[in-house]
This record gives sequence, C-alpha cells and structure tokens, in this order.
Amino acid sequence: MEAATSSTIGIGSGTQVLWVPPGVSEQILSCHTSFHPHQVDLQHLVNLITSVFQNAATTSSKGGDQYAELNEMINRLENVSGMRQALEDIRSISCEMSCCASVGSGVDETTMQLLRRLRDYAWNAKVVLAMAAFACSIGELSMLMKHRNTDPIAKYVETLKGHHSSTIDVTVLERIGLLKAMIDVVNTNVAFLAPSISRIPKEVHSIKDAMACSPMAAYKILGIVLRIITILNKKKDSLESTIQELIELAKEVTLINNILQEKLLICQGDAEKYTPYPLEDITKLIPRISISELVDKIMHYIRIQVNEYLRNKHVLFLISDLDISVEEIKVLNWLYQRTDRMYEIVWLPIVDLSTYDVKRFWELKQLMKWNVAVEPSRIEADVVESVKREWNFIRQAIAVSVTPAGEVLCQNALPMLWVWGNMAFPFSDKAEQILWNSIDERKGWKLDLLLDEFIVPDIRSLVENRTSFVCLFGGGDISWIQEFTEKVKYAAYAAGVCLKLVYVGNNKAKLGLSKTDLGRDINLIESEFRWRFWTRLESILYSKIRHGKTVTNYKTDIVIQEALKVVGHGVKGEAWAIFSMGPDTMVTTDGGTGLAIMSNYQKWRQDTTGLRFLEGLKHYKGVISSDVHGCIKVHLPVLGGVPGIMVCPECSKVMDMFYTYRCCDE
Repeated sequence: MEAATSSTIGIGSGTQVLWVPPGVSEQILSCHTSFHPHQVDLQHLVNLITSVFQNAATTSSKGGDQYAELNEMINRLENVSGMRQALEDIRSISCEMSCCASVGSGVDETTMQLLRRLRDYAWNAKVVLAMAAFACSIGELSMLMKHRNTDPIAKYVETLKGHHSSTIDVTVLERIGLLKAMIDVVNTNVAFLAPSISRIPKEVHSIKDAMACSPMAAYKILGIVLRIITILNKKKDSLESTIQELIELAKEVTLINNILQEKLLICQGDAEKYTPYPLEDITKLIPRISISELVDKIMHYIRIQVNEYLRNKHVLFLISDLDISVEEIKVLNWLYQRTDRMYEIVWLPIVDLSTYDVKRFWELKQLMKWNVAVEPSRIEADVVESVKREWNFIRQAIAVSVTPAGEVLCQNALPMLWVWGNMAFPFSDKAEQILWNSIDERKGWKLDLLLDEFIVPDIRSLVENRTSFVCLFGGGDISWIQEFTEKVKYAAYAAGVCLKLVYVGNNKAKLGLSKTDLGRDINLIESEFRWRFWTRLESILYSKIRHGKTVTNYKTDIVIQEALKVVGHGVKGEAWAIFSMGPDTMVTTDGGTGLAIMSNYQKWRQDTTGLRFLEGLKHYKGVISSDVHGCIKVHLPVLGGVPGIMVCPECSKVMDMFYTYRCCDE
C-alpha cells in the first residue's frame, strides 16, 4: 500500500504509538520510491517465515522426514515470480541486521539503511521482507542451540558468531508470545495488499488513513526487529531482565498490529461496498475530472519517475491493458528508436485489479524501450474512468499525443504511426490531413503506402525499379498458393521482368504457412512484420473514415476502395493478391481472379512485356471481372466512440468490438 506524503504521518486517533517528530517522518518517506519495480508473491514468504518460527520454537532436533513440508517450500521458492530479487534483498538486509547486532550500530540509523535498501517495495512488503531476514537469524540461532552439545562445528560457529550459552533460548520467544505477534503483524501487512483492497479508490478515507499509517508502522516494526536481534546476540547478566525486555517488545508489536488491524477492518468493509456493484454503478461513485486534470495527473506520475528525462518533451501516452501484443510493442520499439528524440513514449497500463497479472506486467515492461508512468495498482480510479470516458479506451491500445504544454493534439495517434511512422509527428489531425493531401486519391494505391523498410528492408529499390514485379498475396489454401505462384513465375519469366513473391498470410494470425510449405523462392513475412502490414491497412481505412470519407466521395478514392478489398479478404481467410511494378498504381484481386489472370497469360501477353506488363495485367483484369460482384465485409478495431460494451459470458472479459462494413446481406 502506498503512503501519503504528509510530514505528520502516524498521528491520529489510536495511533499515538506510531508517532515520531515531523523531521524523522520526512526522512522515512525519503527512503521510499512510489514506483515498485520489485513485485513478489509475498504469501510464499509468509508461509516460510511461519514454518521457520514453528520449527525453531521446538525443543528438540527433528528428523529429516519431519522437515519435508519446510524443505518443499524452500525448493520451490526461487521459482516464484520476482523471488530471486527478493531473496537477494533479504540476504542483504540480514547482513545489515547482523552487523547492527555485532558492532552496536544505532538502531535508528540501521532502520533507515534497511528502508533505503527496500525502497522499491511497497511499505507492507518491506515488513514481510524484514521479517524473512529476522526468520533467518532465528533459524540460525535455533540450529546452533540445538546442536551445541552434540556437534563441535555448531559450538565453533556459535563462538565465532558471538553467541553464548547463557543467551536466551528461542523457545522462550514462543512462550512469551513474541513469535506469534511477529506472524500476526506480517499477515496483517499482507492483507493490505489483497486485490479487494486495491480496488478501493484511493480517495476513500479508509484507504487514505491506512496509507498515512503504513510508513510509520514499517519503520517501527523494523526497529523492533533490530532490537530483538541485538538482544539475542548479546550475553546478558540477568536472564529475567532480558525476558522482560522481550516481553515489552512483544507488546509493542501487538499494539502496532492492533492499530493496523483496525484500519484493515475498515478498509475491508469499504471493499465490500465496492465489489457487489455492477461496473456502471461503481463508476458513478468516482468523481469526474476534466481532460486537463486528467493530463495533469498522468504527468504527475511521469514527473515522479522520470522528471528530467521528459522535461519539455512531446509525449505519447501509450494506454493499454496487459493484452497488448508483443508484435505491437516490437513495431513501436522500431519506430521509437528512430524518433531522433522528437517525442517520448510513456506507458500507462490500465488493468482490472481483480485479475491483475503482476508477472505479465513486468514481462511487457521489459520488452518496452520507453518508460512506464506508474505501476497499475497505483493509478487512481478517477484517472482510469476518465481515460475510458474521455479517450474512449476499451481494450485496443491507444496513444494520446500531448504537447510539452499539456495540450492534447490527438486522442489516438497510433493509426498515424502505423501508416506514416514518425513522419506524422506531431501527431495532430492537421499533420495527418497534410500527409493524406500529398497522396493522389486516384493513383495513390502504391507499394510504398503498404510497405516500409521494417516490413521489407529493400522496399526502396523495389519502388524505384520499374522492372521489378512484386506480388503480395495471402490465403491459407496451399493448393491455390502452389498453382497461383507457379503461374505467376511463368508469366513474369515470359514477360522478362524480375519477380519478387511476398506471402503475408491472413490478417494478423500468428500461425500460418511456413517457409517449407511455401518454397524457398517465396518471401515469408514473419509475425511482427505481418502484424505491421495488416495493422497498417486497417489504419489506412480508419484514418480515411475519420477524415470524412463517406459514400459521396468513396468512388473517387482508390486507396480506400482497394484497402477495403484486401482487409475484407483477409478477415474471411480468402485468397487475394496485389500486383505492383515500381511507382505505378497497384492492381488488387481476389484469389480466383488473380489465378485466372495468370493462368490466361497467353491471351493478354501481346505487347505487354517489360514495363508494360502491369498495364496489360490491369486491362485483362477489367475484361474478366466486369460482370463479377463480390461482397466485402470488414472488421475494424474500435478506436473511437462506441455505443456500449459487452462482457463475454464464458470468461467475463470485455469483448473486442468491431465496426462491420458490408454491401449486402449474405
């Protein structure tokens, strides 16, 4: 749970035990970052800590079989997501605790060192990791005491460690209730991190109150742990006074836990108020904020994380859930690395906290070359709802273009990026319209509109070479592909043109035909490049429609006509082909028409060799397809306002939504 930034944290009804002077509280808060790159499943550590305490408190050395459960926990610990880093940090603070006990360093100073070491964990997580380090000391002390009279090595280690035979036995800690108090406070801290608590808007008083209390509670608990370790590692003249000292510390832990428990119960009560409501009812409880306030809040996240790095920069807020594809990230990485620092990208992940997959979040973040604004659970509810309401975010990723002054230029710049790349900067409607104005609507259906050097590295030479005949095609029917490609090869050879066959599959499907299926002389577009091709086509349509292409001017725009055909065939998994030569306008056909054209090459080959090959192909297509009518049905991802959303009855996820375009009922 994140902390408030007040300098009077810990002050309030029933929390006097947590109070410290304002100067100290400011030091405590300065030992913490609001962004937590180290996420870990804490329940595994809690189970292990509990088992260690229970075994350490027994009076005899157990056999190997009796430790089976503990051994199993240890063996699978490093396989838990995020645990490797956590274990390194636990080992580190365990050493610092031992040094504090052996050389007599100040408890307050060492506590601050531990907080700085754990700065990248939530406050509640700090307590769990510190208790894991404490369990390490308890376990070591227990082993030495149990074996000191039977194993000379144990006696030797005990002497070197500075333990003494008069040191208090670990079993005493169990009898006076100290170990139980430790376990109770750990469980309470873990409970604050439950998804049900995370769902409560951070503006709710109970959450604010708990967040204000958590830093001081963590500071106090870590200080008590250090004092206990110091006591256990020092020889005491009076066993009675030592036990009394530990009893007082146990009482302090219990008092802190009681305070946290009170706040936890109130939070859990508020959680029950939020979870039963349907989604639309919950959103009514969340205050509305303006677009300027929304931008300010997101920029505040960014300033906390990467303030200097983004100063006076144009920023794209990449907004997505955790279903954003790897292909999408790869393409954005490629574009981002070629920005010349014209703009920066910052990821704002919007997730359902009840199903939040922490491991997936960190996997995606590692793939991205840019920064993340904030960890998902730290995003306020009003920001989430405003992103959905004001920028029409549902599931498909969007990129909001924002100037250094905080002005929103475009609510979704991704279609511009997919079509024009960085040429579309500063990603405004005006910039996009200027780019479209440079394209001749009647002759603009050309190869360099569909492909770039990311998809086909030698695209420049293909566009400029008038003797290069490029055939893009798709479809899953291997028999059609084999027959079609053989006919194309024959026609190109007979016409004396250099042929390049490029297979781009069906829409964005990751699985498809392999190089073995197609043959070595066919270029296969791989997963992310295929995603780029089809997304570029969809974005052309989306952009055209958004800029006012309607029924009245549809017939004059060859770009939107041909793009509709290709996307339509791709959606239905049908065969299709595009033919191109140099900078000339391309010819688009369905699979049947393309095969018919190439199969009948002898009928139209006269005077169509060399540079006239594409012209002859286009003419013959017009001859054989004048009486053919094919229905086109296109699905486009929703990237703007929609009438509503639907939830899948099987998995309860928000379903993808599409606009459907078709000329007649099937």
